Amino acid sequence: MMLIVLDPRTEVFYFMTETPNASATRFSVFGSAGLAFCGVLVETSMNVTFPTLMTQFHTSLNAVQWVTTAYLLAVAATMVITAFIQSRFRLKAIISVGGTAFVVGGMLCALAPSLPILLLGRVIQAVGTGFAMPLVFALIMHQVPFAQQGRYTGTAGMLIALAPSLGPTYGGLMTQLLSWRLIFWLTLPIGLISWLVAVTHLQQTWDTEHRSFPWGQFILIVAALGLTTLAFNNAGNDGFGAPGFYGLFLLACVALAGFIWLANRGEQPLLQLKIFRHTTFSKVLFLYFLIQFTQIGLTFLLPNFTQLVLGKNAMVSGLMLLAGSLTSAILSPVAGRLMDHRGVTLPLRLGASCLLLTAILFMLVANRLSVPLIIGLFVLFQFGFSFMFNNLLTFGLQQLPRPQIGDGNAAFNTLQQYSGSLGTAIMAASLALGAKFQPAANAINQTRFGTVLALSLTLAVMIVVFIVTFTIRQPAKAK
Repeated sequence: MMLIVLDPRTEVFYFMTETPNASATRFSVFGSAGLAFCGVLVETSMNVTFPTLMTQFHTSLNAVQWVTTAYLLAVAATMVITAFIQSRFRLKAIISVGGTAFVVGGMLCALAPSLPILLLGRVIQAVGTGFAMPLVFALIMHQVPFAQQGRYTGTAGMLIALAPSLGPTYGGLMTQLLSWRLIFWLTLPIGLISWLVAVTHLQQTWDTEHRSFPWGQFILIVAALGLTTLAFNNAGNDGFGAPGFYGLFLLACVALAGFIWLANRGEQPLLQLKIFRHTTFSKVLFLYFLIQFTQIGLTFLLPNFTQLVLGKNAMVSGLMLLAGSLTSAILSPVAGRLMDHRGVTLPLRLGASCLLLTAILFMLVANRLSVPLIIGLFVLFQFGFSFMFNNLLTFGLQQLPRPQIGDGNAAFNTLQQYSGSLGTAIMAASLALGAKFQPAANAINQTRFGTVLALSLTLAVMIVVFIVTFTIRQPAKAK
């Protein structure tokens, strides 16, 4: 069946190859979201295991943090190609590859005898998350009525947001009471069931097209992302003035320039760069990157500070973040409904104000941080985060014409994961720099000083977020 539908974004008619069934859409959205949930759950669960992994694998924090950094980088690299994948392959094939990667990678991680094997499993499992998460929001933007997209995105986002809510607590409990390997074993059946629900109900409401894969563009953008992360990781060992930082960063810039050159001139770009000509979209994407950078960075920084400085165990450092993360998960659908009814300006400004206030308070008490203080400040941070994160995604994609939504979705999801990868690497580098700036101090004071450096960066980022947020206006036609 061919359905003609008016796109409210552009007031242009487009063709849908099949009328989406509302019930099937809900099952496919939340089945895909369930698979993404498992991927993010494992990602954030591993953040509290680093001291344990350092002891078990006899290695440093800078090496172990690649368990998270490599995973996020691999997810980002996968998400770069989602616009191509979703236009080239049928949805059931995409979710099947994602589900298989999640299961195989998870089993490899659970059985890993060494850090390199664990990293390999993480990279394979990242493909599953990289395919599942963009599919959630593609289904919402293509198969859910315009007026309900905020609610759907908020609800699906709540499910995915439960992962970082539960992740540190789940990881801490498994590590402290049993074994970190159970983090993977217990998520495998949940991921498998979610995969089966999604693949059973997915509806193909747009045609696929035969396209050749632009390998040159893919290699260059992955090189740019990977070299940038590696550069900041090296800064923790050698400092920002060392060739290991600026040499790799320069190469990353060259690779990025090469990607842009090829994408602008290729007949089949990996990503349509003309989406960045939409000023509001670009601003929203920038904000999305910055707040995710900070959020993932803090979920790495605070548990490690709690264990390495305050001397708490993995379970306490995981439980410490639970209240804040649950706050975000609960408020996400509320924030989505607020945007549907009142527009985007109110929730974004409310969220940005809370984030800036949290960053200021973190700096004021940076040298006196305790578990109760961290709990309270993280709740405030997640309150602000919940009013911005999913609403930025929804509002940003609503600024694009329908043919560009796939590329916009790929850009959002790629930067979401890459910002987490970069945030983890930079926070780890900040902790390592504490030892360089205070070589005579003991390990606790070095880590404390590194934490102050990281929180100073957080404050600077939140000032930028606050300023840019107040330049965004609700388009008159979308009110």
